[in-house]
Amino acid sequence: MNPRNRSNVLVLCLALGWAASAQAAQPGWYVLGFGGETSASISQGQADDNLVAIFETAGFDVADITSTLDDSDTGFGLAGGYQVNDHFAFEFAYVDLGSVGYRATATVSDGTDEAEADVALESSASGPVLSALGILPVGDRFSVFGRVGFSLLSADGTARITLAGVTDRLSQDSQKSDPVLGVGVEYSLGRYSAVRLGWDRYFDVGTDDVTGDVDADLYSLGFRLGVGWFN
Repeated sequence: MNPRNRSNVLVLCLALGWAASAQAAQPGWYVLGFGGETSASISQGQADDNLVAIFETAGFDVADITSTLDDSDTGFGLAGGYQVNDHFAFEFAYVDLGSVGYRATATVSDGTDEAEADVALESSASGPVLSALGILPVGDRFSVFGRVGFSLLSADGTARITLAGVTDRLSQDSQKSDPVLGVGVEYSLGRYSAVRLGWDRYFDVGTDDVTGDVDADLYSLGFRLGVGWFN
């Protein structure tokens, strides 16, 4: 091989090596925006049982219930993170999981008279989340990750019950500190940018007196940008 051809091969190898390394996410700080759909673990039957318990506590028997449950909403968040190396990162995020809505019409009795009751329950959760990521690179561009962390969410619940023309309202705010688990995949677009698909489970995000014990799943699409991109 003549020197010129050898030089061309060397330049090509260096270029290919740079291109390959450019695909891997670089250690350092990054920001991440994400959004998607949340789904609550509560079932319509569970919500009906919660409502029956509320009426029984007040001294009423429930003869019949017709109800609807909206257990999904839009969730989103913004995070800052630090990637220590190819296999480990920390993230601190603010997450809004949206709300769960329940509507019902119930026939209730105090043992003597019957009346129709209209019920509307709603619960939402949002707040900061701190987590650690274990990362497994798969080739130059792809990686899979697992998430372990804890959330400090504020759960807000409201209930409105109209019975015999009289409306009562209840509101409850609860501060939660519970685990977060998740998995996902990330596709690197370059040294400082990537897109991410993730699933995260947030435990016990409901309000005790409104929805009871409820977990939430967030299925999200995110975009990550390393701070080196701005330099």
